[in-house]
Amino acid sequence: MKNNFRSNCIIILLLILGMCSSLFAQEEAASDSVFKTSINAYPYIFYSPETQLAFGAGGVMAFYTAKDTVLKPSNITLSGFYSTVKTYELFAKSNLFFIRNKFASTIDIAFSHKVDRFYGIGNNTPDRGNEEYVMDNYGGMIDLQMPPLLVISARSGLVFEYRKYTMVDEKENPYLRSDTLIGTEGGVVSGMGIVWVWDTRDHVFFPNSGGFTQMKLLFYTRDLGSDFTFTWTELNIRRYWSFSLDQVIAVQIFLQSVGGIPPFFKLPALGGSRVMRGYFEGRYRDRDYFAMQVEYRQYFWWRFGYVIFAGFGDVASDITRLSLPNLKPSYGAGIRFLFNKEQKINLRVDLGLGKDTSGIYFSIEEAF
Repeated sequence: MKNNFRSNCIIILLLILGMCSSLFAQEEAASDSVFKTSINAYPYIFYSPETQLAFGAGGVMAFYTAKDTVLKPSNITLSGFYSTVKTYELFAKSNLFFIRNKFASTIDIAFSHKVDRFYGIGNNTPDRGNEEYVMDNYGGMIDLQMPPLLVISARSGLVFEYRKYTMVDEKENPYLRSDTLIGTEGGVVSGMGIVWVWDTRDHVFFPNSGGFTQMKLLFYTRDLGSDFTFTWTELNIRRYWSFSLDQVIAVQIFLQSVGGIPPFFKLPALGGSRVMRGYFEGRYRDRDYFAMQVEYRQYFWWRFGYVIFAGFGDVASDITRLSLPNLKPSYGAGIRFLFNKEQKINLRVDLGLGKDTSGIYFSIEEAF
């Protein structure tokens, strides 16, 4: 564990140096125009439990769909990477706001060739050393939001997801070689449902106050082209408080739940770069997943800032089976670099620690 921690710290220092050298030229490009479209591109190198060492490039475009001081900035993010474990991913994501934020849409499209791991189902699965498998998937999710009749600052609408998964190599994973696990050959997941959003954040990329609540409910059926029949529920609650400008405490409550007969790769997965940092994404999987985290954020010099975060969470076969004393911990710290000063878009490097595990995460924008 000590050698792991020392290696992680060295990687973080390299990432910070890379931030300074590759992004310094962006400072002079800042514009005095509030509504000007800004485009920023960057190369990057990062390490995470899912990809190990990876090299990539990305970019973000921030813009306004109208000249309105109330309107939140829209953005489109493009990125791709290749890792030392021969995985790669290309993805595009957008958040669009229209007509004084009364209408909005999010689009998330990805293609990946991934060396993943499946440890079994449950919150106490062992590490046997033969959990790897290789899977391709492509597709995405889109939602269209419009204002309901009575609720101010809220939007509701339709959400649709389509993804195709192809099992490339089961390797020596014993769970994937059994006849009882659903989805071992891959398949199509296609579903439609509703989304409800309540958004009072004062800023999209680095909120100082307000909150964001999103609830999704999707139904996956054969009538929609899905190979599996199940339901998916997700609740994402965030709140922000500041002591002074850009000194922020952020809190998140996160819940995912599935019903019906989902494939193993659509079971809620604990870990990753946003929630329960420090754990391999999917280290623990089950039908219900709950997590809570708190983060302190502050800039301290030039464009640099730091964060400290802590949280807990777990998975269970039923939400009532979650036990507070047995929830798994997640904690750590990170460095921020103000990549786009006008829109307050950060590049982030986080070191996350968990129960006998750790991970480094490099990304754009805050974790939540």
